[in-house]
Amino acid sequence: MRKEANVLSHEAQAKGVTFDVPVVVDDIKRYGKFKMTRCTYFTIECDAPSSNWVLELGKKSIPFLLVGLSGLIIKPIGEGSLFESADSIEELFNTIESYPSLYVDINDFWLPNHFFQGAHRRGQVYRVGSKLFRVAYLYREERISEGQFLRGCSELKSHIRFSKKETRSFVSWSRLQIERARDSYPKNKGLKLEWRKNAPANKG
Repeated sequence: MRKEANVLSHEAQAKGVTFDVPVVVDDIKRYGKFKMTRCTYFTIECDAPSSNWVLELGKKSIPFLLVGLSGLIIKPIGEGSLFESADSIEELFNTIESYPSLYVDINDFWLPNHFFQGAHRRGQVYRVGSKLFRVAYLYREERISEGQFLRGCSELKSHIRFSKKETRSFVSWSRLQIERARDSYPKNKGLKLEWRKNAPANKG
């Protein structure tokens, strides 16, 4: 039986379709002039050569060997545009990681605090437009200056919005991960790492 090819399509960008990226508030800094919020986002990564991929450019299909990939996660599987439940996040991540060479990773960038509505807090989810994401990403990668970053942000201040429904979904999903980690912790005391209060210091 012939194995079905994995397809990367360039159709959306070719038609000028825009997108927004779900980002999670991770840390808020208010030190002096540094008033910035660190946001995390999820990506699909490939860490090993993977065969049987096809790139679709318009009406042309190009078979290739995938040796590296980093793609933004922007929506769940199916027609929905938002992650409306923890299950929708879980389904997507599990589907991605069912392929041996693919995994989900977390990356981050900074945005000015005043971009966020009201007293934002850790764990909230916002949707960031593609143009604003690009400016923040380029600054994070040190490919544009701080001045270029701030000017770009000032022009794109409206390209971010709070996502209440996705905030609930990601909070629930995060709690699920914590519960699973707690459940997987060794129940047998003999398997746990011991901490000795009066252990001698390492003088090496």
